[in-house]
Amino acid sequence: MQVTQQDEEGTFRFFFITNRTLPDEAGPIEERFSNERKDSLTFGLFDTEIEPALSIGMLVNPTDWFQNEAIQLKRVDILSKDGFLEQLGDQVARSPFRSVLININGFRERFPSALSKTAFLGHVMDIDSPVVTFDWPGNQGSGPRGYLRAQRTASESGAALAQSLRLINEHVKPDRIWIVANSMGAQVVVHAFTDLYKTSDYADIEPEIENVVLTAPDVDRNRFNEQFKQEISALSQYLTVYVSSNDRALLMSRLINRGRRLGESTFSTDDDNEIETASDIFALVEPDEKLVSIVDVTPINRTRNFHNFSLETPEFFDDLYLRLVNGGIVGSRTEYQIETPDGRGYSILTSGR
Repeated sequence: MQVTQQDEEGTFRFFFITNRTLPDEAGPIEERFSNERKDSLTFGLFDTEIEPALSIGMLVNPTDWFQNEAIQLKRVDILSKDGFLEQLGDQVARSPFRSVLININGFRERFPSALSKTAFLGHVMDIDSPVVTFDWPGNQGSGPRGYLRAQRTASESGAALAQSLRLINEHVKPDRIWIVANSMGAQVVVHAFTDLYKTSDYADIEPEIENVVLTAPDVDRNRFNEQFKQEISALSQYLTVYVSSNDRALLMSRLINRGRRLGESTFSTDDDNEIETASDIFALVEPDEKLVSIVDVTPINRTRNFHNFSLETPEFFDDLYLRLVNGGIVGSRTEYQIETPDGRGYSILTSGR
């Protein structure tokens, strides 16, 4: 991570954009931003000290992150919009890909943990690219009511993400923009794309974003089909959706929403059903085979609630890295390729032999 490396050894710089209200700019970081949404954006940077030995699976429980000191937030500064764009642009210019990786977290995420998870992603990916977290107030409480409040907030935050993408694309002008959204963060993305698609400059034949990656996406499948397929096709060169059939968190979401969520796979270990199952999940987004990749991570999903594979699974990070740097093409031996009866592809990520 040479681009993000600071002069002090073990310290790395990342950036954030948030639409949270800021009741106490000078207070402790955990009190600085609230769980209330605002229409304007706040820009900033954060420096983190990361233990060199930090590895995938080491931080199993996110609530312990600030106690084990493997990732320490050393500095969190608010920047002006121009200051943010200038500093981000400096990192982009030094990146071998001239890229920006934008990370969007999901339900119940607080501001400090959103920063730490973004630092973890940047460290483990080691992709030598500037990393920005788009932080939205997903911590709306637990239980069904808190979940539904977070859903509404995610939908309402789409416009803020769209504004952020416009600023980065038009002023920083990276060659490659990568978006990684986990769980309910995917809902923020699809609403942002609806907003962007309304702008004629973004609805042309040249996609502005190289790759959108949705991990365990908490988006209603029917709404995704009907409202967002056309926008994503117009705005992104590639869409990668990681799904899992043993995702307990998404099963709970399904009960609350009375419908299956996009991140739920129908993968079966029964060989006789693999082709039919692959065809079923692939048809959900009716993809152009060059645009959309569906990757089932069920065989390698060993996490506690089967929902955090995007934080704890080495095979996932390897696959994601290859997809980003190779323009959506993986070619990994750990991916089991299935071809459906109509000739479309579907991948199952395995741990190898």
